[in-house]
Amino acid sequence: MYNKEFYNLVEKYDLSVAQAAGFLTAYVALEGNLDHPKYGNLWEVSTSKRSITRVIYEASLTIISGYVTQDALSILDNQLLDKSEKTKLTTHDHVFSPQTYGHFICSRWDLFKGDLDNFFKHMIILSTTVHCSVVENNKFKKFTVNDATTKNILRLKVPTQDRYAAAGIKRLFNKNTGKYAPAFPFELSEDFDEFQKKELLI
Repeated sequence: MYNKEFYNLVEKYDLSVAQAAGFLTAYVALEGNLDHPKYGNLWEVSTSKRSITRVIYEASLTIISGYVTQDALSILDNQLLDKSEKTKLTTHDHVFSPQTYGHFICSRWDLFKGDLDNFFKHMIILSTTVHCSVVENNKFKKFTVNDATTKNILRLKVPTQDRYAAAGIKRLFNKNTGKYAPAFPFELSEDFDEFQKKELLI
């Protein structure tokens, strides 16, 4: 059923067929929502935005980056806690909120239309996670606003690259290298940064 391009992307991004199928399904759904032959671009209808970005959220993965916060590391290394307790106290935070990043993808569909490879690349980016404590994750959530104060439009209180610093995290530990790194050691595209400055930040 899938073509050669699909399987090439499976190999390129080290995905399972099921994971890649989720990405492809989201892509096809976005094509229909953002360039429909009868209804046009539904992204221009404010009441449709949440359901459209939900498509991206549902297709997103939890890709472990290897980075962990100091608080989470302390919990994971605590020999007085059993596995279930550690699981309850920690979680995997998406570096780029999938629904927030979805606003970028839908608003800048010109970057992805006809380019499945680029879409897969950005789905990998928005699926990347950092292991943090639940307490820290609750702090991160407060930096995203979508209520009456923003007319029910998703907005950010701080730039994505400053979320961890704003929560008091100064550095991350890389379990793959055994070394510490700055609080945001991730790639941030110029296109996304420009978009969040113009459309998301309050």
